[in-house]
Amino acid sequence: MRREDWEAGKSVSGASVDANGKFVVKVEKRTIDFVDYISANYVLVATGSSQQGYSFAAQHGHSIIPPVPSLFTFKIADKRLADLSGVSFTRVTAKLMLDGIQKSAPELTQTGPMLVTHWGLSGPVVLRLSAWGARELYQDKYQAKLVVDFIPDIHIEDVKRILFQHKDQHAKNKVNNAFPKEFGLVKRFWGFLLEQESLDGDMHWATVPKSHLNAMALRLKQWMFEVVGKGQFKDEFVTAGGVPLSEISLSTMESKKQPNLFFAGEVLNVDG
Repeated sequence: MRREDWEAGKSVSGASVDANGKFVVKVEKRTIDFVDYISANYVLVATGSSQQGYSFAAQHGHSIIPPVPSLFTFKIADKRLADLSGVSFTRVTAKLMLDGIQKSAPELTQTGPMLVTHWGLSGPVVLRLSAWGARELYQDKYQAKLVVDFIPDIHIEDVKRILFQHKDQHAKNKVNNAFPKEFGLVKRFWGFLLEQESLDGDMHWATVPKSHLNAMALRLKQWMFEVVGKGQFKDEFVTAGGVPLSEISLSTMESKKQPNLFFAGEVLNVDG
């Protein structure tokens, strides 16, 4: 198609196939009474999540998977988490638990960086989980459980051992000032952990009951958060849904339903 056909605010409003198998592309300019028809050998649909692209694909024999938001942050019920806004973790393992999925889905467990925001959790781990669970999260009205392992490279028994050793070696130190460096945690998060266990940061390590140390170890390895929605600023980046990949030749991106029709980008059922 000629470049000049796209200038001066013109847009494609449809395309049909003639008796010779060529596309007849309808071009309009809405500001004036203008309609033109252009012959094309090939058509590439790259309309993003626009309904126009889905309608065009459906007209040419494609099914459409209903689009839903994807790649978004999680709003967490615990308001106290807002005090940790800006705290980041280099490596956590997070598992998304959804009512609609009874079996354990490997893709719903992700490992990588995570960030605490003033409304919940974000970062690559959360964004990947939101993509893999996009449709189920939508169906469950964004209600789910998120289980986070903050120190995935250390076994829980080793976590307990480190805490018990720290108790013995730092008996006279306050728990808020001296904590195991092996965990790679920042002081703000350590203080938050102590609060969750109802421990006074000014108490000495010698007075911390072993039952609390066991509880802290379990929380660090299996901390459960309640997801109550998407990020409050409608910050989803893309949508999941669109033309199924099974209806596309992935080597060329050509439609299996209509020769010489190609698709690219978010109009397809892919995201991120």
